Amino acid sequence: MMRIIKLLCLLLLLNSCNKYLGVVDPDYAPSDELEDIFSNELTKSNENEISDIRKIIYPLNQLFIGDVNLIEIKKIASLDENSSVYFYEDILYFTKKDELIIQNLNDSKEELKFKLNLDKEEKIIQIFEYSKEKFILSNKSKLFLIKNGEISQLANFDKFINDEIIQRGDKLLIFSVFGDLYEINLNQFSESYKGKFTINHGVNIKSRNYEYENQISHLYNSGTLIFLNQNNFDIEENYYLDDLNILSSLGYFEDFLVSPFSFKGYLYFIDRSGLISVFNPLISEFLWEVNINSPIKDFNFSEDGKLLILSNSDILILDYDGTLLNTIEHTNETPLKLLSEKDKILVIDEKGIEILDIKTGSQINFIKNKFDGVVEYLSSNSKIYIKDNKYLYKLSE
Repeated sequence: MMRIIKLLCLLLLLNSCNKYLGVVDPDYAPSDELEDIFSNELTKSNENEISDIRKIIYPLNQLFIGDVNLIEIKKIASLDENSSVYFYEDILYFTKKDELIIQNLNDSKEELKFKLNLDKEEKIIQIFEYSKEKFILSNKSKLFLIKNGEISQLANFDKFINDEIIQRGDKLLIFSVFGDLYEINLNQFSESYKGKFTINHGVNIKSRNYEYENQISHLYNSGTLIFLNQNNFDIEENYYLDDLNILSSLGYFEDFLVSPFSFKGYLYFIDRSGLISVFNPLISEFLWEVNINSPIKDFNFSEDGKLLILSNSDILILDYDGTLLNTIEHTNETPLKLLSEKDKILVIDEKGIEILDIKTGSQINFIKNKFDGVVEYLSSNSKIYIKDNKYLYKLSE
């Protein structure tokens, strides 16, 4: 009903655009000037420098780097494209082909290997913990338990599922390749059907899930955005994305970089094409929105509302109100990931890691290293790791 009302209001507004309501003064002279309802241009701050960035809270809590001048990249494990990685204190769990490998990070020679009973085309998609137990989940929804030096199969739910899952306490939410949502109870190892959703065109990406108004935002793929009820995990029909695309002056949001995250009541929608909208769907209000006219590769968001956007040539630093605080050029030909801490920014590409000074925009260091395929940051015990399609690396001082 609310969505219908919004549509009717919009139609009435459009219908009245060529009508004047009120009294025309005798000396009135028409003007050719028009004022946009929404501004698509970045407003540049009079302040040309920003000295540091507060704690990063999205896409994940701040990773503390330490002295960037002493950073080295150390290769600690050989992986393959489908490897899953999990840390428990100083113990590393990872899969490679049909094996689970457990390695003590304090003693690289201490290593255990377990053969996994996998079918053809089956792969491990998640290693996770619940109730102090370690579990393994495959893309055919087989659930395994790691315990007392052995691996046992607990259940086979016999469904092909997407790589991205949601774990909340004793509940595990899995998404089938056909658009079905299931809830697995990790105490009883039982499943229940939660509903069906429409799969839109998009690429599979790794994206964290965020909370907004008692809901969980989840990306099934870059083009399929789902909201779930936090309490019962039902699929929510909230029309947030529909309203955004109706009211936005930028164009169509359809290829997301990340699940929408919230800050001070607004949802941040970031499209990989370059569209950014800060929108409150409950009151249909925009704080700001902009098209940076360049593909967005990655982002950081700080606890005081600063948004850092990594594009093909620059890092844009925007304030809470959308003001452009600074633009820092980077030299990476194919930028992949962004990591910022205090007065430093790290940009990783296929050839290594560039370290930039936020205040001056100048390069402090470039650490050469060949990265392959999809790159992601991981952390454990205040240590930072980088995973690509071939290796797991540790950033060490």
